[in-house]
Amino acid sequence: MAATEFGGSSLIGAMAFCYTIGIAGAWWDWSAVPALVLLGVFFAGRIKLPQMVTVTEFFERRYNRAARTLATVMHLLAIVTQLSTQFMVGAVALHGVLGVPQKLGLLLSVAFVLLYTMGGGLIAVVNTDVVQFIIIVLSIAVALPISLFRAGGFAGLAAAIPPEFLSFGNIEPSKVLSWCLFCFFTYATNQHYIQRVFASRDQATARFAFVFTGVSYFLYGLAVALLGVCIVVLLPGLSDPNLGYALLIKTYMPSGVAGLILGGIFAASMSTADSMLLAASTLFVNDIYNPFFRKGDPGEEGALRTIRTVTLVICVLSVTVSMLMSNIIDVMYLGGLFYSTAVFFPLVIGLFWKRATAPAALASMICAVVAGLASEFFLAGKAPGLLGLPSNVIASSVSLALFVLISLATPKPPEEKTAFLSHKAG
Repeated sequence: MAATEFGGSSLIGAMAFCYTIGIAGAWWDWSAVPALVLLGVFFAGRIKLPQMVTVTEFFERRYNRAARTLATVMHLLAIVTQLSTQFMVGAVALHGVLGVPQKLGLLLSVAFVLLYTMGGGLIAVVNTDVVQFIIIVLSIAVALPISLFRAGGFAGLAAAIPPEFLSFGNIEPSKVLSWCLFCFFTYATNQHYIQRVFASRDQATARFAFVFTGVSYFLYGLAVALLGVCIVVLLPGLSDPNLGYALLIKTYMPSGVAGLILGGIFAASMSTADSMLLAASTLFVNDIYNPFFRKGDPGEEGALRTIRTVTLVICVLSVTVSMLMSNIIDVMYLGGLFYSTAVFFPLVIGLFWKRATAPAALASMICAVVAGLASEFFLAGKAPGLLGLPSNVIASSVSLALFVLISLATPKPPEEKTAFLSHKAG
């Protein structure tokens, strides 16, 4: 779970943000802490329901097939968008350290992830994630003291940069709130996190995965922020802040150490990318291909061929997004508007409130996506008053209001749609 979450946006994206705003950029990573801890304590055990492979299966069992299909399509769009940021990170590392052209680096990163994800499935992803988590932690533990020393220590940082760059308050509270909501929505709804819950031994293991990752994130976020501020001092005037960490490695790290830290960058991006790819293929095959397109039993080889084809298509689409957009944090946030923000309340409230209905789930999901995208591109930070609030605040408010009101205005769901919620997982 921790390796999946410590990805390209939390490492390279956060450092690039710290390069422009200072140590307050730590809030991008720290916004994950309350979400992970609270969801681990109150939610992870509850979602471990019997005979569920994908999180979107819940929407059919609780509501209807249309709700499941809609949630799956939105989830696939979000994965395509957010997966592109992980490939960006690999390309940035190759370009900054080795001088590999970014487009070629993008293709090499995709090819590497495809090979072991398509070859080994969930077991390969989990095993490599364990190793990658160790590499990520070791690389940051080595890079931080060297960078601080090169920058003249904390006294050198304080003397070289504006005072506000060392203030955690150098960011709008509304932005932090928006990020915290983004994390809550994402961790509670995304397949590449929830599949860890489904695959866990028991409820206690599922809860521990979330809580351990949340506690680890606090130290990780602080270390990443300090590295970002060191890059401001050591490499001023960068035109592309995403290159900062790679150039720091190339310029200031001893050759052997540089290899370890470069491995950390790849580990951060690959450990998240492989989980997203596996999630996307699982979602498509279980929720789209099997119910709508499969004719007869394709056998194990046929099913595997389908999964590999879907994995390849998802990669191609993600690479296309990578070439069109460059701000890692913005891309991750946009992906959340396509899916997590829209399905959060139908999923979470549907677990506890038996009065929730299928028409309410469908209407709230569709309207949340429309409201979120409209707010993001036309209103957020521009319109006066409440309309200028962060886009996921607007979208989630629309979702919650419609979900509750339409549920109360439509007939109560039949008993079979809520009976499974009383099951207590072992």
